[in-house]
Amino acid sequence: MLDVHSPEARIKGIKDFFLHLFTITIGLLIALALEGCAERWHHRQLRDEADANLQQEIRDNQQDLATTVAAISDEEKAMVVTVKFLQARSQNKPYEGPKFEVNFTSSTLSDASWRTATATGTLSFMDYKRVQQFASAYQQQELFSRLEMETIDNYLQLHSFVAFGFDPKTMSSEDAKALLPDVGRILSHLVALDQVGKSLQQSYTKAIGGV
Repeated sequence: MLDVHSPEARIKGIKDFFLHLFTITIGLLIALALEGCAERWHHRQLRDEADANLQQEIRDNQQDLATTVAAISDEEKAMVVTVKFLQARSQNKPYEGPKFEVNFTSSTLSDASWRTATATGTLSFMDYKRVQQFASAYQQQELFSRLEMETIDNYLQLHSFVAFGFDPKTMSSEDAKALLPDVGRILSHLVALDQVGKSLQQSYTKAIGGV
């Protein structure tokens, strides 16, 4: 808040009045200009800090995502083996193929910096194109994480049958038939995760590079 004080000396005529008025006006303009500069500097500082935090968060997520996407191919192959095993057991036939494994590599993608920048309104200080790049990356990240959770649910269903010490020869045909739809859903989710993950990698690169 700006304080305006009345002149200490008595105003003598119209000339003094306008002189005091001019002085006060100039003072107010200078004070407002300085306040505006300080506010713009503060906003720029917040913007740069938010941009740096978002880029660092995305770099960390990028490394995590690369590990997750790289594992999807092996997970798909493992599910194909599992399908063949379940098909054999559902028909009470012996399974002669390779040993099947039930493994899933999940990511730990963070969005803390994005949520903070959104909640504090810092995004309003950033260039619109930059905000779009970040928003696109985090929207795809949310989709990827949601697909992961759905895939994990199906893996847990499969794990409920394939527990520690599981002997494949003991699985009944009924259990094998019941698990086939779950494995089919896992495969479809893995394909979707691979596609979304690769698209997310491109969005990460754009957000970091600012292009």
